[in-house]
Amino acid sequence: MLTLDRIAATYDRIQAVRHASIQVEQGELIALIGPNGAGKSTLLNTISGLLKPVAGHVRFFDQDITNWRADQIARAGLLQVPEGRRVLGPLTVEENLLLGCQALNGRKPTHHLEDVYAIFPILQERHRQKADTLSGGQQQMLAIGRALMGAPRLLMLDEPSLGLAPIIVNQVFDALQTLRRCGLTILLVEQNAQLALTASDRAYVMEHGHIALEGSSEALLHDPRVIEHYLPSLDTAAMAN
Repeated sequence: MLTLDRIAATYDRIQAVRHASIQVEQGELIALIGPNGAGKSTLLNTISGLLKPVAGHVRFFDQDITNWRADQIARAGLLQVPEGRRVLGPLTVEENLLLGCQALNGRKPTHHLEDVYAIFPILQERHRQKADTLSGGQQQMLAIGRALMGAPRLLMLDEPSLGLAPIIVNQVFDALQTLRRCGLTILLVEQNAQLALTASDRAYVMEHGHIALEGSSEALLHDPRVIEHYLPSLDTAAMAN
């Protein structure tokens, strides 16, 4: 479904991604983990067309989308929920959700308002409320719901647990598991390694811009290198947020 072949990308004139290759198959939930500054968000932004790679190729359903504009990529069904949520504060919850339909571009919807409200009931309760009056967790649910309204063929999420209370994190990840069981393909960037590896099928560990490790999430959870070098530090960092 999605193939990254030796992607290199820069951010603020620094080479943040160095020849990274990953593969996402249809129906998988793939985690991309690593410490702050590893290049995870840069890689996600490169996939979605917000940044252009300086080397390598991005293929989506056998189409080379490396040089496509961000809006073209979104309309092809490759949708990103950015770090920090970025909902439109002056608009209501429902108005934000309906904006997600702009990514359809003639494609058949997979989620309607009632579907999003079934996944996140609090959004239905507050559908007339301004988005900037919601809590951080509710805004994260709204950002995911808005992406669902665009009928994602692949949904990318950048640090969905960042800054959220544990009970809200559990609600968000329960929703992701529901979507996964319904067949949605998900690429998850997440600093909380324990959470990401528990939720996903396979995972990539990113370090200094390159892919340092990859494998099944179950295997990586028990890999001594991951336990020693990633899980403790990443979980501590996540708790600090």
